[in-house]
Amino acid sequence: MTGDELRASMRMFPTGVVAVTALAGLRPVGLVVGSFFSVSLHPAQVGFCIGISSTSWPLVRAAPHFAINVLAAGQQDVVAALSRPGSAKFAGVDWHASDGVPVIDGVLACLECIPAAEHQAGDHRIVVAGVRRARVLRRADPLVFHQRRFATVAEAGHDAGHGTGGGGEVRLHRL
Repeated sequence: MTGDELRASMRMFPTGVVAVTALAGLRPVGLVVGSFFSVSLHPAQVGFCIGISSTSWPLVRAAPHFAINVLAAGQQDVVAALSRPGSAKFAGVDWHASDGVPVIDGVLACLECIPAAEHQAGDHRIVVAGVRRARVLRRADPLVFHQRRFATVAEAGHDAGHGTGGGGEVRLHRL
């Protein structure tokens, strides 16, 4: 199997998009992650994967704690900003400090975390983080990445993004 075959197959799977942020001194640092997942409820743990060549992760990892910001539909500009190389990643990104971590304005949820474990897996690291505090900040559609484009999901026939449930069909909408 080739890396191209794996890439093409994984493009079929939509992923949520989060920003992992911390403070390096008084300066916000961060990176965008598309592989974010729940690990455990007891103890509260989440995980994400990052490339081993990331230059931003060591800056985030050096902080005593960090935030995982669940991005909302329409926050592609945050992804573009935090994907830039160099130290100007937060130029044009509105954020505020909450308990010593940068929380990006307009996100759906914020999980304040401490590093728990890291495991190398091929050309990536699997990071497990202990969740100190988790907050839903607003209800709206999440930002999703699918087939190299941003999208959003909405529950068909229901008030999208408001937790109405009911087992309705979920549709992917291209942005």
